[in-house]
Parts: sequence; C-alpha cells; structure tokens
Amino acid sequence: MRIPTIIAALLLFGSACLAAEDREDSHPFMSDTFFIDVGMYFPAREIALSVNGPIRGAQQQDIDFESEFGLKKSDETFALNLGWRFGEKWQLGAQFFESDGQRSRTLDEDVEWGEYVFGAGTGVRAGMDFSMIRTFFARRFESAAEHHEFGIGAGLHWLEIGAFIEGNAILNGVQAGFRRESVSAAAPLPNIGGWYTRSLSKNWVFKARFDWLSADVGDYDGRLINASAGFNYRLSQNFGLGVSYNLFELDVGVDKKGWRGDVELSYQGVFVHASAFW
Repeated sequence: MRIPTIIAALLLFGSACLAAEDREDSHPFMSDTFFIDVGMYFPAREIALSVNGPIRGAQQQDIDFESEFGLKKSDETFALNLGWRFGEKWQLGAQFFESDGQRSRTLDEDVEWGEYVFGAGTGVRAGMDFSMIRTFFARRFESAAEHHEFGIGAGLHWLEIGAFIEGNAILNGVQAGFRRESVSAAAPLPNIGGWYTRSLSKNWVFKARFDWLSADVGDYDGRLINASAGFNYRLSQNFGLGVSYNLFELDVGVDKKGWRGDVELSYQGVFVHASAFW
C-alpha cells in the first residue's frame, strides 16, 4: 500500500533542515520522561463493508457508506497521543481516536445486507461507528551527538467497528417490513513497527512512526497500517504545538458469529495538537 506523498515529503524536509541547525541543543522530546498530544484530527474517510448471507461462501456486494448513504467523506474528531520513557532504553506509547456518522437517504440502487435486500427507491437510515486504541512497547536506540533516536517494537490495536441500516426490507423476494440490521466487531490486533525522532533544534523536532500487520488473527484476516509524520514546536519549557499527517488503514475479512464479511476502512489527514512534556 502506497504511503501518502505528504509523509515522504515531511521526511525529506526534516532531514534537510538538520544541516542548518545547532546540534548543541535538543528538543525536550529527546529526553523528557512523559509527553502528551491533545488535539483535533481532520481525516478524509472511506468505509466499505459487506455482510454475507447464510450460505457459506456466498459473497455479497461491498457497501460504500459514503456513496450509498451520503455520509460525509471528511471528519473532525478528538485524538490523543501519550508517551512514557522508562528505564534506559524503553518506551511505551498510546494513541486514541474515534469516528461515527449516520444519515437518512433514498437508495439509488439495491443494497444487499446478509439475507435482506433494501430496494432502490426506498428510504433508509444508515450509520457507522469506529474507535481505535493503540498501545506500543519498544526498545529505543539513540545517538546524542546526532540528536536523533529510533525504536522498534510491538503493539496492540483495540478496534471497535459497528454499522447498521434500517428501513423496509425484502427477504427472498417478499416484503419483510421494517427491519434494522446491524453488525459489530471488537478485536485486539497485534502489530510490529517502529518510530524515528530527530531534534532539529532546541525548539523544533521531527517525528515519524509506522505500524504494520498482515496476518490471520482469530476471527480476522487481513492488513492494518497506522503511520504518522510531523513536526512539533516548543513554546516553553513544558508546552508546544504540533502538526502531523496521520494515516490509518484496515482491510480485513471477518468470520465470527453475527458477521461474516469484509471491512475496508481508511482515515488519512492532518492532526493538529497541543503538546505537554516533562
């Protein structure tokens, strides 16, 4: 999967800036024990899923929630990052954001949901919700002379996904009346990954990270990517402002009681935040 061009541009810019900076000073992110980023995430959102019927192996259509139901393709949501450096070489990180939306609409085409069909020309209401909590434990490798460090390790993403559609439905060609059909899944998905931090001066720091999973884990089989790259500017000894470009993608098959199907989900956009470090 191609990482957005803007992340590559940030990496190149961060490396270029280093040559002009005084290496005698470094940003507090390089040495402080704790940090927290609190702000707003403004992602472009894409969500598609399928819900298979009772016949095993029968594939249903993918439902594009933005196109079919007119959900917003962009979102604004609270987001949070936490970090803790402990021992000589260890770091623990955490991340959180959530998103939801729902809307009523008259369908332009039939929508298949399991064994039910919501017919073109009928009015339905549909919605989705998603939340993600990430923890990551890693070993740090650093060089004080070069004012940079990187780490590699393993993490866990706790994901909760839900979606519904309600309206007059058809079952086996016969009107089934008003139905509300919904699916939900919650899963801990492990991953491996790494991060890189470079202090450009005592006030500027560049940070990037990348998490990845491609595996069959329990009831889920597929791929996860969680990446970020951006800058932070120190305003005072313990506070700063930051901006980064964040990407989260999930493409998995689900095979569990209550939901057999697939989900493809993508969030990518700018995270603007205030930071504290001590």
